[in-house]
This record gives sequence, C-alpha cells and structure tokens, in this order.
Amino acid sequence: MYHKKDFSMKYFSFLICLMVLSSCSRKSDSQLYTEGKEAASQKNFTVATDRFEEIVDRFPMVAYAESSLSQLATIYSNDLKDEQKALHTYRRYYTMFPNSKEAPTMLFLSGFLFNNELHNSDSAKAIYQSFLQQYPNHELAQSAKFELENLGKDPGQALQQNASASDSSDQKEKKEMKP
Repeated sequence: MYHKKDFSMKYFSFLICLMVLSSCSRKSDSQLYTEGKEAASQKNFTVATDRFEEIVDRFPMVAYAESSLSQLATIYSNDLKDEQKALHTYRRYYTMFPNSKEAPTMLFLSGFLFNNELHNSDSAKAIYQSFLQQYPNHELAQSAKFELENLGKDPGQALQQNASASDSSDQKEKKEMKP
C-alpha cells in the first residue's frame, strides 16, 4: 500500500528533475545572439526579435543585452515599422544602459519617433529639451535643435525652409564681402 508521503516525495523529485532538465536545455546568451543576428540577416524578424527579447529578459546584465536592445530598436523601427515597439525599446535601452555610449542616440531617436512618426510634438519637445540639457555637445545636438525649431512641421517642408534660410544667409555674406 502506498503512503501519501511516498507518493508526494516521488512526485516532488520528478518535478525537480524536470526543472533541472529544462533549464539545461536552454540556450546561452551567445547562442541566442548568434541565432538572432542570423535570423535578422535572413530577414526572419520574428525569430530575430524573439531571440533578442529572450536575451534581454533572461540575461539583462550581459553585454549581449545592450546589443540586443540596439538590434531590436533597429528591427522594430526600420524593418517592421512598429513605432510603438521601437519607442518602447529606445526607452528600455536608455533606462537599462544610461551610461552607454549609445544612450544619447536612443534618447534622441525616441524624440525623433515621437515627432516624425507618431506626430506627438509635446512628447518630442520634452525629449529634445532633455537631450540638449544632458548632452549639449553631442554630435546629435544640432539635429535636436533643428527638430525643436521645426516641431509639428512636415519634414520635407522643414528641410526646404532650412535650405532657403541657409541660401539667403550665404547670399547676405557674399554681399557683405564685396567691396
């Protein structure tokens, strides 16, 4: 006759073995990253995003997590055209890796996405102002200033106005230089 205690112990042991086996079969961060890069190069973005997301979720403190977030942002923004996921990824990157070399770019890109894709100029303005306050000498500072000056305008129109202003200032300088 089985005792309830014996059955419980056997069941518990069985569960422990299953957990150990399943954790052993999980892929490492480098394996996942390699699979993600390969899938992205083959334009299999579903597999690529799954692998990169798994890295960030399972291994948030390894170097592959930072690179995976960067890869995810690029895929969501450029390949899948999923602005909401791209924005979430930019913000996640900036939050997880605020001291990274790429953190300012991620902050800028979130403002750019708010302004040019989501047409939310209030959020874009706040982000660009924050960017300029934190990174006044960054290579994207001029772009952030340009974006702030042209919030809410059609990008083509803003570029055309900027080019016209540049042309007229060039002509003014030439007139002033003539004897």
